[in-house]
Amino acid sequence: MNSFTKFVLTLILLLSVFPLYTRYKASAAPIPPGVHLGGVEMGQVKDPVEAAALLEARNREPVAVYFGERRLILRPEDVEYRIDAEQMVADASRYLDGPEFVDIALRTLLGLEQKRRDVPIYATVNAEKLTAWLEAVAAENDRPPQPARAIPPRWGWAQESSAPATSAGFVGAVRGEWQWSVGAPGQRLLLEESMSPILDALGSADQRTAHLRLDETPAGPPTLDDLAAVLNTFTSDFPGFAAIYVQDLTTDEEGAVDVDVAFSGMSTMKVAIVSTLFSRMDGVEDVEIGQLIDYALGESNNVAANGVLRRLGGGDIFTGGRQVTEFMRSLGYVNSFVQTGYDDKSQIAQIPTAANQRTDWDTQPDTHLQSTPADMGRLLADIYRCTQGEGKLLDRYPGDLTPEECRTILFYLSHDEFNELVWGGLPRPDDAWIVHKHGFVNDAHSDLALIWGPTGPYVLSVYLYRRGWMDWETSNSTMKEISRIVWSYFAFQQELQKTTPPQPLVLEAPANYVPVLNDYASRAANSGNPTVP
Repeated sequence: MNSFTKFVLTLILLLSVFPLYTRYKASAAPIPPGVHLGGVEMGQVKDPVEAAALLEARNREPVAVYFGERRLILRPEDVEYRIDAEQMVADASRYLDGPEFVDIALRTLLGLEQKRRDVPIYATVNAEKLTAWLEAVAAENDRPPQPARAIPPRWGWAQESSAPATSAGFVGAVRGEWQWSVGAPGQRLLLEESMSPILDALGSADQRTAHLRLDETPAGPPTLDDLAAVLNTFTSDFPGFAAIYVQDLTTDEEGAVDVDVAFSGMSTMKVAIVSTLFSRMDGVEDVEIGQLIDYALGESNNVAANGVLRRLGGGDIFTGGRQVTEFMRSLGYVNSFVQTGYDDKSQIAQIPTAANQRTDWDTQPDTHLQSTPADMGRLLADIYRCTQGEGKLLDRYPGDLTPEECRTILFYLSHDEFNELVWGGLPRPDDAWIVHKHGFVNDAHSDLALIWGPTGPYVLSVYLYRRGWMDWETSNSTMKEISRIVWSYFAFQQELQKTTPPQPLVLEAPANYVPVLNDYASRAANSGNPTVP
């Protein structure tokens, strides 16, 4: 077959097919087969009005919007979302010409599946209303990182194997420990970034779900503010007034629960009296003053404490008291004072302080000597820092106080061997490194402690008041539980940090130390109710 014959046959074929092509093109309009409008197959829809109705019907379906795990519903009309069906049908006509339509026609002729061709969504939305909707979602659902939690101990049944130190064959209830956990992460809506997933969902035929874009702030480890909140909750049922001060001596951070309320000075004030004496003498100057200090701190002896005050005042107890008051004020502890010492029954006006002028709580503090949990806790922290060759005491009294003298103060303080209250709340009291000074008056009890915890040293100062009479059982059980909570906090910090605490201080006796008979602990144990203030 020559070339002319091929040309003639091809022309005849084209002329015969053209009418069929033209008729098919007309029948395929306005939306050819396989063409999807906004994800919906519309190839069988020949009426633009019908196509618009189908798109509008789908547009009325709500969208599920997720803020994290929370499911919200957005209706298109809430943001005036409208589909431009006319524009979409017009855009579909581009598939009625050129190679695209030839492919559509041949697939129809040969009975092949049509290739999918998409016309994008043409729509309008009220940007102000969408922004306002997202702002309302953010206002309701944004949250900062949630604080850490402490779960109280639970009682459970235990066999002998899980309850050591019990008698053979024991089956009974055992108490767990406080369990800490980090808080939940914070979440904040990213408004601009969240518009795209919402618009995509509004314009989708089958994926009508949008996940908002969030900025997550991880929850950090618990802080001393978190600890203070737990302690505040725990003591909310205490039948009186509870004040608690904690300082982490490895970070200098503080936690506080009502610590600036005035209390009677009690025997805890003897730490301030002895510290004042050391700031005014060169070490332990003689055996007599060393024994007075030992009795005052170790035996909690009031006569000995008054002897220290007289030594401070050159024989005058009132002058000695003013020396202690000035010492505390020089360190910034303006809520503490001593006027006449211990066991003075005379009527005397108190020195006005911010702490004793408060009207929210009145613990009926002794007018002769007063302090606050914060003042005494910070003073004990200052003494520890002094042992490390740093801190406020050395800055304020250069040359008058030395690290060795501060260790000597802690040495004498270690002779308070009464192992109830804060000491009794530690997980292994017999093995604990703790120096403390406890104190009692009729309506208030206190305990001031330096403890070597799971992350290193910390100070715990607890003062309890109950109008009329502070009974021993309530006081002891409350302080023990407070001590357990604080220890569990530092144990959890150590678990998170995976660090090893520094070695505890080694406290050595001063050169001219002569031991005194210290039988306070045995007397207290025999009485069952310590009464020495």
